Amino acid sequence: MRLVLSLVVFVSLVGCGAHSSRAFLGDAAAPAPSRIPVDDAELLRVQARARYIVEAERAAIRATDVLMESKDVDLSPSRMQMHLTLPHGGAWYGLFGRVDDAGKFIPAYALKAPHEEPEWMELIPVNTLPIDFSPMARAVKRAKNITVETFGRPSVNPVVLVEASGDITVYTLQGTRDPKRFFYGGDFRFRFAPDGKTLREQVKLHPTVIAVDVAPITEDASRMDAHLHQTFKGPLETELALLMLYPELTSLAVGHVDTAVTYVLFPDGGISVVTEDNPASRRDLLPDGTFALPPTAPKPPEAEAPEAGTP
Repeated sequence: MRLVLSLVVFVSLVGCGAHSSRAFLGDAAAPAPSRIPVDDAELLRVQARARYIVEAERAAIRATDVLMESKDVDLSPSRMQMHLTLPHGGAWYGLFGRVDDAGKFIPAYALKAPHEEPEWMELIPVNTLPIDFSPMARAVKRAKNITVETFGRPSVNPVVLVEASGDITVYTLQGTRDPKRFFYGGDFRFRFAPDGKTLREQVKLHPTVIAVDVAPITEDASRMDAHLHQTFKGPLETELALLMLYPELTSLAVGHVDTAVTYVLFPDGGISVVTEDNPASRRDLLPDGTFALPPTAPKPPEAEAPEAGTP
């Protein structure tokens, strides 16, 4: 049964530079809400990052399933303290092991799949790994420790992305093995130097964790309001990824207390931008990464049909 569930999340900014929180604090002199949405480049960035998070999560799930189904797997804590999954050289690598006291990653098990076919994960000898994944593992270990200390849940899913600059981005998401429950929030975005040791940036994306039961419910009870105060004007990549990972959800609407703009996110990766009192200005980012023409936009003139007998 398809779950009819909408998450409506209002995110507000509290005291951060030019985007004042005075309106939220009740200042009578606060300016009117802005009607300027984030630009198209930011929407495209969010969509692309969300797709990467989804791909990495699915590859990690498949790697874990294949490992757990294998015989003679040693799950002792001395060998299996962490896992990470990331692409390299046209393939996905699922890695399980530990980081020793010297900061070196000691893999216990490794899996590999073609980048376009992560479900084809298969075990490979750890001595055939193409590179030393220690920098990524060090970044993941520190990111996970910070996330566990902050939110108190030991189940954390890391998503690793090596940037073009060589920096390492790690998203930490709240994990679960319960197919009937997921967790909204409790996520971070970290940016490390290429060595995986120097933490350049640490951003808490949501301040709390909300448990959501995925179970058949009536349409009358299908709306859950989660009023979260955040420092972001537009949607986040982890929010869009959540919709894509749980297509049972119908939509997720996010906004900002100092703006009159709402962003509606969809499980197919689409984003609709709606400005209060001006529905004609709606902007739709389609799942394929293109923008739809607004309903009121003039259509391009059609070319006249050539006369009969002309080439």
